[in-house]
Amino acid sequence: MEYLKFTPNLANDWKNALSTSESYLFKRVMDSMNESQLQSKLWIIQELVKLDIKPKRVAVLAGWFAQYIVPLLYDNFESVECIKNFEIDEDVKDISYKYNKRYKDSNRYQFSIKDVMMQIIEEDFDMVINCACEHMYPMQKFRELNPELDCHYVLQSTDEEQYDDHINCVGSSEELALQANITDVLYSGKKLLSNGMNRFMVIGK
Repeated sequence: MEYLKFTPNLANDWKNALSTSESYLFKRVMDSMNESQLQSKLWIIQELVKLDIKPKRVAVLAGWFAQYIVPLLYDNFESVECIKNFEIDEDVKDISYKYNKRYKDSNRYQFSIKDVMMQIIEEDFDMVINCACEHMYPMQKFRELNPELDCHYVLQSTDEEQYDDHINCVGSSEELALQANITDVLYSGKKLLSNGMNRFMVIGK
């Protein structure tokens, strides 16, 4: 998977999201749309396709505006029924809904303001995606809160420690799997992104 399908519907949703973004949020919106952000999301799709995993109900943890991962999942997996973005930042919700308006309107994209490291997810998902593991406690804490959640985990992190909000970096994909207690590892890898940052990814249970 080397590209995002930039369809007329997607272009319209993105135009509305960008044109109505509050000025104090605009830099964050732009940061969420950079090259490396898309590279990391395309990497997820590439490996899920290779593994022939067909997700149905997907939880995205700390998904930010989710303007890449949502259309990528729907465009590449007919099996996907619903995607829910769990995000602690209240400012993100309205813009995220505008980016993904066509999926929101059909109730296929939902947004929940929740601290996933402090609150239980009271729904059933067959896939959990977290592309922001460096920003939060190790995923083992999430799994302890949600012991009944039997699903595939797709996790990404980095070893880049220069940013204040990178509170939980890892040195390898093996360390990332260990932090999340992933014992059935289906994929483990490393990618150097265009911003010079190493990205580690683990897919498994």
